[in-house]
Amino acid sequence: MGAVILNGDLKGHTRLAGIQGILEDELKEAGWNTETFVLNEYNIKSCTGCFKCWDTTPGICTGVKNDDANKIVETVIQNELLVFLTPLTFGGYSSELKAIIERMLGLLQPGQLIVDGESHHLKRYERYPSVLAFAVTDKLDKEEEVLFKKLLERHSRNFYPPMHKTEVFQTKENEETIRDRVNKCIQKIKVGNRRG
Repeated sequence: MGAVILNGDLKGHTRLAGIQGILEDELKEAGWNTETFVLNEYNIKSCTGCFKCWDTTPGICTGVKNDDANKIVETVIQNELLVFLTPLTFGGYSSELKAIIERMLGLLQPGQLIVDGESHHLKRYERYPSVLAFAVTDKLDKEEEVLFKKLLERHSRNFYPPMHKTEVFQTKENEETIRDRVNKCIQKIKVGNRRG
């Protein structure tokens, strides 16, 4: 089983290094082969909205040249688990994580499917990875936590993960508590992947 961690720590920061280490340890312990991308160490340009990944080179971004996004997106779709790790930023992802999520548009096809009165992109692939999303904040704000969970829920409707789970951590939480919460999420994802 393969897992990809996308660490969205802000440029010049290593704030998420500790929880990244915990994630890597716990995933390895649970039998996952893990690859981590600390996104601020890669050249990831913003999506230009040209839609070449839809209609010119399906699944591959050619509208943005000379960056590392295609490699990362290819790794994501080839694995069973995708882990978002981000500082909680106004209830959302960091700019580093948001940039790569936008570049994942090619994992979907153009066209729309109406589900429960909502329009959703069409699947390009038979299988998509499950998603874990972990946000870290100095001070927990319930509204931000609700927004973050809602954001992942909405993204999950378009990216078709078999399962998704979201947790928000405070920087003051001790390592044992974080490990326990991470482990519980990983166990739920493993069960979901076995069913799906």
